[in-house]
Amino acid sequence: MEILNKLKSLDAYPKINEDFYSRTLSGGVITLVSSVAMIFLFFSEISLFLNSATETKLVVDTSRGETLRVNFDVTFPSLACSLLSVDAMDISGEQHYDIRHDITKKRLDHLGNVIEARQDGIGAPKVCM
Repeated sequence: MEILNKLKSLDAYPKINEDFYSRTLSGGVITLVSSVAMIFLFFSEISLFLNSATETKLVVDTSRGETLRVNFDVTFPSLACSLLSVDAMDISGEQHYDIRHDITKKRLDHLGNVIEARQDGIGAPKVCM
């Protein structure tokens, strides 16, 4: 019986009635269990912080070799298709000049109707007018 009274006295958040506090057995048990859990978590986090392992690793970024598909549609009304090409620069600073593959060039009349279409290179067309 004395153990139950001690557990009741451990109640950290007693119920407040009009003029007195009412400590309960369940409140004491909850306070005791949560205190033990907090102490366990505190010491486990301290041990992880103090005993952390340093891992040195070098990984090659293979995503830089991938290409980015860019679709565009540009109209130059007074420029010959043979003069058009694309120059691009990627994030690493590598420059690609005079890109002519995967580009479809369409010759237009003065009303914007297609007279002739020609694809330079092979692959899915990107449109350049």
